[in-house]
Amino acid sequence: METNATSAKAGQVETLSKAFAPIVEAHGLVVEHLIVKTRGAATLLDVVVDLPEDEIGSADLDTLTDVSRELSDLLDADTSLIGEGPSTLEVTTPGVFRPLTEIRHFKRARTRLLDVEDTSGRTFLGRLEDVEGEQLVFDVQKPPHVPKRAAKAAPAGKVPPGPHRMHVSDVARAEVHLEFR
Repeated sequence: METNATSAKAGQVETLSKAFAPIVEAHGLVVEHLIVKTRGAATLLDVVVDLPEDEIGSADLDTLTDVSRELSDLLDADTSLIGEGPSTLEVTTPGVFRPLTEIRHFKRARTRLLDVEDTSGRTFLGRLEDVEGEQLVFDVQKPPHVPKRAAKAAPAGKVPPGPHRMHVSDVARAEVHLEFR
């Protein structure tokens, strides 16, 4: 789980993460990250949950609603977690546009079409077929369209269509490419 907090709030984030974990896990989800902010007297909690890395798909809205309700009930019942002042709780999923930066992100993206740039600047559009250890296994569909002006500025090359393997550390940028069917 990733945390984003100042050092003063790091302890609170850890406490909240431990308190939230049983609820989130009971719904078959994991906490992707938790952000605690304060604005004046109000506490803002942003809880991002996701399916475990071995599952494909996404969390459904009913499950998110249930998790949100149960976390809210926990916060209401135990004021020691964030205090008694006003608060806002937001429970979301990472969404399709999150950058894929960790091996678990790639595992969750199996079967999806990805827009990838490697560390040498080569780009491709490929379906992530599998994650084998630290190796990503793609079926490269085609290089993404690069406008002529941008192509002149970055002559790094393209990955040809077909099977392609690369180490996760060789990925400079990767994100899910939306497919409309």
